Amino acid sequence: MTEPGVPRYWQALANAADNGQLYLNSDAAASCSRACDEFLEKLVAHQAAARLLADVNGLGEFESGRALRVRFAEKAVGGANNLVDVLQSHIDVVTEMQIVFKKFFADTTAVDTRNSMAMDQNGPN
Repeated sequence: MTEPGVPRYWQALANAADNGQLYLNSDAAASCSRACDEFLEKLVAHQAAARLLADVNGLGEFESGRALRVRFAEKAVGGANNLVDVLQSHIDVVTEMQIVFKKFFADTTAVDTRNSMAMDQNGPN
């Protein structure tokens, strides 16, 4: 599982970005955001595949086979430290990361808009 402090770390970075204490070039931020999109797609696909692993077949009809089916199914979904939940924790962290990256090109766009409006009103100096 992901460390408990990781989402708070990215939330702190988001706050620092909001307060002007953190800077990232808008092109780099956009590139990082695209990488997050790609990684999120993969994580969601793996999570969907992990849900399918809960349907375990085979392993025979002896008690040991039934017990293994239950154990394997719970490792995929619903058990302690199961794959679906672990992947969700990664999805949550990458989503937090992406929020931070998006702040940089959203902020850049806002600054560009303000500068453009000022130039329209005042003309270039």
